[in-house]
Amino acid sequence: MSCFFGTVGVIMVFMPRWLEAERGLDGAQIGAVLSLAQAARVITGPAIAFWADGAADRRTPMRVVAFAALAAYCAFFFLAHDFWSLLVLGFIALSLSQAITPLVEAATLRATAHGKFRYGNARALGSVSFIIANIAGGVLISRFGLGAVVAWVLCGFALTAASTWFALQPDPPSLIAKQAQCRAARLSAIGQLLKNRRVLILIVACGLIQSAHAFYYSFSTLIWRKQGIPPEIVGLLWGFGVAVEVVFLWSLAPIERRVSPEAMILVGAAGGVVRWLLMGLAPGGVALWPLQILHTLSFAAVHVGAMRLLFRETPEASAAMGQTLYAAMSAGLLMGAVTLLSGVLYEHVGARGYWAMAGLTLAGGALALLLLAPSPRHPRR
Repeated sequence: MSCFFGTVGVIMVFMPRWLEAERGLDGAQIGAVLSLAQAARVITGPAIAFWADGAADRRTPMRVVAFAALAAYCAFFFLAHDFWSLLVLGFIALSLSQAITPLVEAATLRATAHGKFRYGNARALGSVSFIIANIAGGVLISRFGLGAVVAWVLCGFALTAASTWFALQPDPPSLIAKQAQCRAARLSAIGQLLKNRRVLILIVACGLIQSAHAFYYSFSTLIWRKQGIPPEIVGLLWGFGVAVEVVFLWSLAPIERRVSPEAMILVGAAGGVVRWLLMGLAPGGVALWPLQILHTLSFAAVHVGAMRLLFRETPEASAAMGQTLYAAMSAGLLMGAVTLLSGVLYEHVGARGYWAMAGLTLAGGALALLLLAPSPRHPRR
């Protein structure tokens, strides 16, 4: 998890700048390159999850996808130079790297359910790696130029691939026997999952809230650079937002005893609306730092609430599929569409594009109110 999030920390923050400066793409083209894989994730993600849910050894899918992602990013950086080649190879590379996230989340939740460690601590370590990538990436780019993005991402995926081979422990034999499912059993599990009204509400509501981060993920770095903020401070701003998230995750156990997952999602949505409304005013300097604290609500609180509800509502037979459907909506179909829209907004209205994100977050929070309706609790199967 740490190797992977450390790599994503540079891709998310500095890839738009690399595409603009090194490949000469404009805002709409950057949005297209970044959004295509996200939009297609609604197909590619479930296909990989369907295969993963049927694997006897849950390490195999992560190994295959991680090594394939490394190869795809090599092709993207060294073979793609015009818009269309960047679009095609970027689609392959980003699709593979995005597919790793739900596999890691499902494995982490399984391990926490068996008492091996706390979910908050595991996610916090991933966030710490993300922070290190934000800060170190900014420093390296300031000193060596945007070529540092290429070196960091390829080294990061090499370490991620190596860790899937050497660091992952095998599942116990008793669990392996249960995991290998026939195709009919997996299709049946997916059908039951799609009939669960609360799961569908959760996926759409949190998908709207999380997709509102698309403008921030894709264009905050460009907006801040145009405001004259140096790249090392940009990295620190990103890192600071995630650092507060780490504190929240390390404090998660007492918070979860007092706050339900449903309430966590609603509080996160409210924080997101405030964050995007104020970001739309294009604040600079000191004002940006307190706004970055709201990342704890707009992202972390919503994510933790969603993960807990998904784990509660989905059986083990469709664990990876549940995670992937959520990811396909929140970081896939909706995120892809909003990223594409964000490119247009950035070109025409600049920072005021954040106000559209506030509207999306408000819609997601309103839909999440339906999760407060009581539902029967079923033991995880």
